[in-house]
Amino acid sequence: MVKQARALRTHDRVLDAAAYEFARYGYVNANLQRIADRIGLTKGALYGHFSSKEKLAAALTEHLSGSVRTLLHEAKTSPEPATSRLEALVLGLGRLFETDPRAQAALRLEVEAARAADTVAPLLSDTHGIALELVGEVQQGRHWDEEPPADALAGLIVAAFCTALWTGACAGPDRPGPSVAAMWGVLTRVVGTRASA
Repeated sequence: MVKQARALRTHDRVLDAAAYEFARYGYVNANLQRIADRIGLTKGALYGHFSSKEKLAAALTEHLSGSVRTLLHEAKTSPEPATSRLEALVLGLGRLFETDPRAQAALRLEVEAARAADTVAPLLSDTHGIALELVGEVQQGRHWDEEPPADALAGLIVAAFCTALWTGACAGPDRPGPSVAAMWGVLTRVVGTRASA
């Protein structure tokens, strides 16, 4: 039992070190030796947990996929009004990426893979699709201005979300960027004000 608990802790430490490495250097420039060194393992011990860089990246991507799938499913199926579901989705994604280094690293990996394949990252595409549905419902309910096309508003939501994450990552711990919640608040005030005018 003690041995198994220690192995699980080491497994988690490896994932955290890999998240740091992938978030900082991207997939191509990530280095397994630096990951091992970061947590005081030999490269051989690291291979005991993950046999390759690909397996480490896949574990992080699966972590992200599971978390995002849950948020997207709730946004589609919750009995709450569309305004509440859209807000819960945006703020939930914001919390995930602002607080979970593994999710941040996996997002970078997903975006890099999509760019290499000349496609859109599935996470961004899926989020845009759900946001588009919800924006349409919110506009039909006359909670938001109906003039801007729903597709443009959904794109703006995804762009604001990505921008908040990017500026936060670039600003560093001393000067955090705007939070997703702050950007969401501005966006909803703007489109909500026009709707009530």
